[in-house]
Amino acid sequence: MLFLAGDDADAKNTVRDLTSEFGFAPVDLGTLREGGRLIQLGGPLSALHVLKQD
Repeated sequence: MLFLAGDDADAKNTVRDLTSEFGFAPVDLGTLREGGRLIQLGGPLSALHVLKQD
């Protein structure tokens, strides 16, 4: 799975198509203002839980 956020729809479509060809499942989260907050460092979709070690 690959989360995408951006303000340029054409660019997001290009990235979506390319990453789909590589086997990812792209998920468009909307604009940078909306989706960018979700995937920024510390956001709920940032994958920090993968990096944490007990």
